Amino acid sequence: MNKNKITKYNHRWVLIVTVSTVILASFFSFISDSVLRNLNIYFAFLTLAAIIFVGVIFDIIGVAAAVADESVFHAMASKKVEISKYCLFITKNAARVSSFCSDVIGDIAGIVSGAAGTVIIINLINDYGLLYGSFFTILMSSGIAGLTVGGKAMGKDLAINKSKEIVLAAAKIIRQFHKLFNFKV
Repeated sequence: MNKNKITKYNHRWVLIVTVSTVILASFFSFISDSVLRNLNIYFAFLTLAAIIFVGVIFDIIGVAAAVADESVFHAMASKKVEISKYCLFITKNAARVSSFCSDVIGDIAGIVSGAAGTVIIINLINDYGLLYGSFFTILMSSGIAGLTVGGKAMGKDLAINKSKEIVLAAAKIIRQFHKLFNFKV
């Protein structure tokens, strides 16, 4: 592939990733803000934990896609194992899959979790008064950061050591979406 094709491809991919990130971040921020404002504090914390969890899971998938050994899935394909074409789709597009999962979804989850934490803090301040506002803010931001970074650190180790299994699991999910929505792989 010559340099012009690579540059054209990279510019197109960057544009797709940028636009999809803006759209997805807007959508998820709006949904989480709307939902969290109407939940009691316990369900708001559960929602926040779910958002952090989604970010960690997608980061794991992104790392697994980047480090998975493609030859394992070629061997499966030679034995006519159906799921292998989805696994090969993931591994052959590892850079894009990793970028989408880790950067787009993972980073959006990080940003949305921070916004969700802010909504929770506002609710706590309204319930318990401004006196504890700084304490709640520090506790929330450090808690979100700790859970996100700790989860991703643990997830990277898992993704590197279990990349085949993670790619297989992601491929099964993609296969289900393919069957439901009939998109091209």
